[in-house]
Amino acid sequence: MSTAVNAFRRWASERPVDERSGEWECDYAKWPEINAAFLTHIKTGPPHASTAGDIADLLYAIGRDNETAYLVRELAGREDWFLFLLPHALAVNDPDVKWQFAVQLGVGAFPFVAAESALLKLVQDEHEYVRRMALQGLGRMASPHAEPLCVRAWESNHEYQRIMVLWVLKELKSRNLHEYILLAKADGRQFLMRNVAEIENGMAPSDSQVDQRQHT
Repeated sequence: MSTAVNAFRRWASERPVDERSGEWECDYAKWPEINAAFLTHIKTGPPHASTAGDIADLLYAIGRDNETAYLVRELAGREDWFLFLLPHALAVNDPDVKWQFAVQLGVGAFPFVAAESALLKLVQDEHEYVRRMALQGLGRMASPHAEPLCVRAWESNHEYQRIMVLWVLKELKSRNLHEYILLAKADGRQFLMRNVAEIENGMAPSDSQVDQRQHT
């Protein structure tokens, strides 16, 4: 694993910092090597045999794979590995790791208590997009904390937090959704209004602004 990750690190170090934005990681030509090394590691050994270096490499690879999220989905298919890496993902200073774990936690394939506990930490994160995806995860798993946290997210006045609030309330079939739709209309910002229209028209959130990261 370390050989493949170190090769990426060398490639990245040669790329100007001002070019490391958007989908820059996708330009790397040797992703098949990283993917193969990652899968070999999680399929051929027990999680607790991993060294601190192994853990750092696995999380680094997941973070750089943030456009396809292939590695984290593969990890999520192995509960022992996912739950082993989860506390390390919560502690790492990499929002592209954290939000991907948040998304997987919200799918509902992990023990409720462990998933909810992790998401309640992530929803406090300093990065807006991590908080947003954690709130979505709590809504998807119908956590009793989801709706109260929607109030706080709305009060942030961040447009994309407010967008997520609407979708979470819709997911929860909350009786307060109508009230927040009225508040959204009073707010009037472009992307918020687009999502209001999608909700009122019964559309799914896949085409909404809910997952946009460029505005975080």
